[in-house]
Order: sequence, then structure tokens, then C-alpha cells
Amino acid sequence: MRFFLALSLCGLVACRGAPPSPSQEAPPAPEAPPALENGPTPTSVVIISLDTVRADRLQVYGGRAETPNLNRFAAQGARFETAITNFPETAVSHWAMFTGALPAVHGNVPACGGSRYTGPTLAERLQSEGYATAAFIGGETLINHTSGLARGFGLYDDEYRWNMDDLKRPGAQISSAAISWMQSQKKPFFAFVHYFDAHFPYTPAAPWDTKYDPDYRGDLTGSDADLRPYRDGAKTPTPEDLAHILALYDGELSELDAIISPLLQAAGDQTLVIITSDHGESFEHGYWFNHKDALWEGVLRVPWLVRGPGVAAGKNVKVPVELVDMTPTVLGLLGLPPLEGVHGVDRSPELKGTASSSIVRPAHSITDPFQDHPQIAIRSSGAKLLIKDEVGIRYNLLTDPLELDPAPVDSAVSTAAVDTYQQRLTPVVTRWQGAELPVKFRDLGEMERLNALGYVGAEHGAGDGKGAAQEPGRSPPPVPPR
Repeated sequence: MRFFLALSLCGLVACRGAPPSPSQEAPPAPEAPPALENGPTPTSVVIISLDTVRADRLQVYGGRAETPNLNRFAAQGARFETAITNFPETAVSHWAMFTGALPAVHGNVPACGGSRYTGPTLAERLQSEGYATAAFIGGETLINHTSGLARGFGLYDDEYRWNMDDLKRPGAQISSAAISWMQSQKKPFFAFVHYFDAHFPYTPAAPWDTKYDPDYRGDLTGSDADLRPYRDGAKTPTPEDLAHILALYDGELSELDAIISPLLQAAGDQTLVIITSDHGESFEHGYWFNHKDALWEGVLRVPWLVRGPGVAAGKNVKVPVELVDMTPTVLGLLGLPPLEGVHGVDRSPELKGTASSSIVRPAHSITDPFQDHPQIAIRSSGAKLLIKDEVGIRYNLLTDPLELDPAPVDSAVSTAAVDTYQQRLTPVVTRWQGAELPVKFRDLGEMERLNALGYVGAEHGAGDGKGAAQEPGRSPPPVPPR
């Protein structure tokens, strides 16, 4: 499709092996914090990514899943009411988050195991400012061999024994590793902490496994074996079964809220702490228990909470933001110069309560352009234009927040929207997109894990791209119980 012309495939020759991963040993810490030139000791930073968490299910955003720790955190800091992911898959979404560059700049990250972006990442930038840097990874899709995200991290903790029944590293283990590292640092640090607990399969521990649907009498579980036919489009859940799976997902969200509590306490109130997600999850529109081929609100709208020095307590920022705004905003809150020539903008004035006006612009999100039927969403504060196979539909999100009533749009409107997206995209591609990367060799074990997560397809493991976008004039299935 013409709006993905700025992207090109990785090289066609597969490579065996990968660049050496960063050392699993933390670098020695200096005896005293290094001062910036003529400035104070910088603030430490913790970014917490709750993989596959949609905002509207969380209590802190008005949802059912109880989140007392997130509620308390938001009251102490600020909340972006409408934060939009730019890509509904883990690796590329995090690359956009940590660079300020839209997904098209990065190329086919899952196939190539890295990004074509040649500018500085947030970790590289903070490392150059004297920060200790570390990442603690909870899922296969973000290990360095799969994503290449280790750039700038002195420690990239992504090696652990896989549980093929649950497909994730236990969140409590991640919290423990991150806290131990943070407490060992003698200079300002940047810790990226990634939790995979809410990602499919939906397997919360007791008491969260029955908390939101204690009277269910069916036999459907949240396991891969049970839900694979629904994820593949071969079966449609009954209303009772759908309500049960949503209850399991909500249970995972409440469990995750409890899991991150020790980390939030360890970080303290003098550390800049950000909580967000890479994308949500779909439980509606006939697209079940997945996210990679959809641009519905349940997939696009994610949490973004901020607490720390200079952040106004209890602040609710209403202007829509994108995840590409993350890195510019962190640098702004730290008082560091911005990255040059990226798509994201600094939202720190809104968080500090000092903004005389806000930058208001549409958010751009795409599905994987290397799969069939790629989509683009252009979302403003009150409307969304969704384009698939060059056919556009519009939703009025003010009167139709559940996206049940699509309105066809003239082809000229779709063309103009795509042209605007290209105009936004091209300067950053020209400046920062490097050479094509070779396709990464993957061993059978890695392919097995990616397949279990639903990421194995023609090019890199993203499925066949079928049927996630609403067709003009066709009403979607009923929205599941909330």
C-alpha cells in the first residue's frame, strides 16, 4: 500500500547468529554520583512497561480491574487520559517509545532482530549523560536476539528459563531483579522494567483467577490450547465464555498491580517513574484475544502514568498523546536537551502544569506492513479514520466510543490523510533510517516460543493479517460484557 512506501524489507539473505549481547554483569558503580556540568545530580528514571494492558480495563481509568497501587500512584502524579500506541506489537512499539520515531522508521524489527533507526535511543542518551542503565525483560518478543533493544543498556537481563505453559517470566522475579540492581547503584540510573504477566495466555494465580467470575460453570480456560481456535478465527466464544476470559484478563491486571507494588516502593518519590504499556488487547469486533492485526480502541489506548520531581500531583492531561512522545517527555522532565529530528514531542509542560497551550495533533498507528492487508489509523481527540486496502471508514468517538457505527468516507479523504502521514514520516526516515538489515536466523526453540505467542507468520511471526479492520457498512459483533 502506498502509505508504507517509506518502509523496505530487510535483506533477503538470512544470517546465522547475532551480535554479542551486552554483558549480563552490571558495570562497576563509581563511589560518588557524577555531576553534570555546572548542574545538579540528575534524577534517576524507572520506566515500567506492562505488556498488553489496555487502559479501559484498569480501575485507574474507570475499568473493573482493581488497581489500588496504580490508583495511589496516579494520585501522587499525573495521568494521560488518552495515550495511543503507534504499533500493536511489542518490539516495534518499544522502539517507537524509546526513540521518538514512528514505526515505519524502524523497518521489519521482528524479522531482522533490530531497528534501522540510527539515531540515539533513550538508553544511549542517558548513558552518555552518566547514568547507569539496565533493562529487565519479561517476554520472548523483547529479548535482545528478537528485538535488538539492548542498545545503550549496560545490563540487559533477558535470559531465563521458559515455562511453555505460561509463556512469560514471573513478574515477581522481574521486580526482585530490578530492585536488587537499583539498590546497588551509586549514581543516577535508568531502569527499564518489562512485565509480560497480562499477555496471553490469561492465567492469573489465586485469588485473581476467580475474582471477577466466581460462578463460571463452563470448561474454557485462558490457556493457549483452549483459546488458539478463537485466536485463529475458527471459533467464536459464547457470551458466557467471553465474559469468563475477560474476567481472567482482568484478574491478571489486578495481580500485576500487586506485583509491581514493591518496585514502586523501592523507587521512592524522588525518582521519575513512568508506567505504560506497548499495546492493549482485543475482546470484541470478532477479533478474539489478540492485538497484532487490530487498531480498535481496546488495542490502541494504553495507560501512561507519571510520578516524580516536578510532576503535578493529581494532574489529568486530557490532550491525546502518542507513545513516540515518551522519550522527548522524559528528557524534558530531566531538563536535558531534546532529541533532534524525531516525531515525538515533549509533554513535560503538561505534566508540570506549566503549559500555556498544548500541541494537539492526530496520532498515527499502523499494523505490520509486511503482512497482508495492513492498516493505518489516524486518531484525533474525537474521531478515528481507519484505512484498510485503501478503503476508509470513520468513527465518531464522542458519540460512538465502542466503535459500533462506522461511516464510509470518500476516497479523497483517505488519500489526503495518507499524504499527511507521509509528510510527517518522510523527514525522519530520511534523517535516521539506516541500511536494510539481514533477516535473523532463529533456532527451533525460539520459533516454538514465538508460535505459541501467536507471532509466527510468513515473514516474522505476525500471523496472516486477516479481518481485524471493520469493513464499511458492516456492523461488528456485540461488544462483550464489561
